[in-house]
Amino acid sequence: MVRKGKNWRHFEDGDDQHDRISKMKPRDKKSSKSSNLDKEFSIAESQWEEKFPEGFAARVVEVHKRYAFISPEAEEGQIKTRDVWLSTIARKFLQAKREERNFIVVGDRVLCTKTSEDHAGVVTDLPQCVIQHLAPRKTLIKRLDPHRRELEHVLASNVDQLLIVASYAGPTVKWGLIDRYLVLAELQGVRPIIILNKKDLLASETIEFQEDCLANVNIYKALGYQVISVQANSAGAKKNIDIQELKMTLKGKVTMLSGHSGVGKSSLVNLFEPELVQAVEKNEAISYKGRHTTSYASFIKLGTGGYVIDTPGIRSFVLQDLSFRELSSGFVEFSEWVSKCKYEDCRHIEEPNCAIHTARDEGKISERRYQSYRGILLGTTGREGRARDIARGNILGRELEGELDGEFEMSDEEE
Repeated sequence: MVRKGKNWRHFEDGDDQHDRISKMKPRDKKSSKSSNLDKEFSIAESQWEEKFPEGFAARVVEVHKRYAFISPEAEEGQIKTRDVWLSTIARKFLQAKREERNFIVVGDRVLCTKTSEDHAGVVTDLPQCVIQHLAPRKTLIKRLDPHRRELEHVLASNVDQLLIVASYAGPTVKWGLIDRYLVLAELQGVRPIIILNKKDLLASETIEFQEDCLANVNIYKALGYQVISVQANSAGAKKNIDIQELKMTLKGKVTMLSGHSGVGKSSLVNLFEPELVQAVEKNEAISYKGRHTTSYASFIKLGTGGYVIDTPGIRSFVLQDLSFRELSSGFVEFSEWVSKCKYEDCRHIEEPNCAIHTARDEGKISERRYQSYRGILLGTTGREGRARDIARGNILGRELEGELDGEFEMSDEEE
């Protein structure tokens, strides 16, 4: 019996197994060709003019199942977001083998060529183009795909800052989710900023809950993270001193907003005079007003300066398969202590003479943050576990249903 991928084949007595295996080789060659296509798609910008002298640079501002919206970007950082084109991927790359859920994501810088053909198969009055190549990505905000765990789901690329948006209540703040975002930001070299919205609802919560929130805010601030508490939909939110400081922080940067549905991301964006982008009714006509800011990640220019990538709410944010060294480096308070552990391969779980345990016992590392680290590493906190631990059965979280739908991308709306 010989195994080929997921397929098992039984050979009767007298069959030439080597001959049958040799007949399977064309599939291997196809896989190799597919992998090469994937590598050919992403190339340095210095090669763009040689390959397509008639092409133009652009930024991906929104991605859909069979097409994407792009805006020209002749000079990096100068994105003409009012000039929107409907684009598709060059057909030859649709056969590429991928480790990611999607070919392109919002924030990607791409090389496009004009076309008059209707590649997307929709009615539109927009100019159309074909995406020929992708520039190497500088930063990635990504998670494991909740629909197919063997794939990575890149939410956005080329991001300078990450606004982690939560609400004190309605929905209740999830500190573990904030920690996972912070780990990713640290590993990607992206500046994280924590926004806690709906502070007006905090007063109606129990004293214990209020004290817990204050304690966690103080933990993050002590670690050097910027934490802003605000009521984004209040009449005077724009005059809030923290919001004014945030406005200056957003200028000249590409900032991604992410968090659960209902935490007030849109209300927050509205404080910075975004371009007017309306949701489209469900019909075949695609125009500039057709960009779906509520269901799809969308690249938006701010009137106060800078750009934001506004993302739909997420249900789960499972980190990629990180080693214990990578994960511990994502917890900034661990850095002072990891080199003091007795064993070099200390995971900081049950090992003797662990400096992290000592620091925790002495109150130099918060118990909650340590438990957050432990939960992510071991997969004992629901869907927070890593893929390796999920596969080992160390996690009892619910399995998400559904499969990847479509060859280009699927909606990010998951709530």
